[in-house]
Amino acid sequence: MATFERHADVDWTGSVMEGHGETKAGTGAFSLPVTFPSRIGEPQGRTSPEELMAAAHAACYAMALNGAFFNAQRMVLQYVRNASP
Repeated sequence: MATFERHADVDWTGSVMEGHGETKAGTGAFSLPVTFPSRIGEPQGRTSPEELMAAAHAACYAMALNGAFFNAQRMVLQYVRNASP
């Protein structure tokens, strides 16, 4: 099995409630604003750690499911899953 390493960095300024931060993928693929109020309330265009985990879980699940079907000779062309944290 292949091994790989991924990481993300977070820059945070200010207190928990009034501060803000930016999550950056180590690959440079994305940079997303984060705040605590958007985490527990309305997102207002910002993400949360839970949303990032849900996205990662959904992508992993879709790939694993497609791999299982492909190995069983039943190719899946498209699979959409709504993952909630």
